[in-house]
Amino acid sequence: MAEGSGILEAIDWQMFELTVAAIPQLLTKQQYVNLNVSPQHFRSANLDTKLLALLRNNAVEPSQVHIEITEGALMDDPEQAIAIIERLRQAGMVTALDDFGTGYSSLSYLHRFALATVKIDRSFIIDLAPGIHGSGEPVVRAILALAQSVGLDVVAEGIETSDQHAALSGLGCLLGQGYLFARPQPLSVILATKKAAES
Repeated sequence: MAEGSGILEAIDWQMFELTVAAIPQLLTKQQYVNLNVSPQHFRSANLDTKLLALLRNNAVEPSQVHIEITEGALMDDPEQAIAIIERLRQAGMVTALDDFGTGYSSLSYLHRFALATVKIDRSFIIDLAPGIHGSGEPVVRAILALAQSVGLDVVAEGIETSDQHAALSGLGCLLGQGYLFARPQPLSVILATKKAAES
């Protein structure tokens, strides 16, 4: 099991390295990418040191990388997670709590950890539409109220239809991601599209 975990961690770091290396040609200084960092990585006390070194080696500003974590990363070793997230925050890197609403979703997370953003899980977005009070609407309302009361940004995940987009806008959720806006593409296609737009 430990060997398998080590292999997965090595693969993750390869993905981090490829992503960060592409940032200078992909993004402006005002744009950023999200990196999903698993709870396993937070078991390493020097996670922030390694991430920041990776950014320096590629001439990437910390503000150009946002890391996404799940509640599992916070629960495994809360004190270590607090220290890592705080050091990343001080360096200028934003941390988002992913899939909010699917786990314990404790208010204490929003107070104890230096988070900047919560992301509403797509399971609460699926049945949203203007004028239709689906089962996800009360949860979305509650998350928005909770996060906004402590000054956090809220991002809705998995937006696939214009109805979902309109419903979220009506509820006051102004940030979102999903296939409605863009689908995953190979780096070569993204770069070609960017070059064409700039020419």
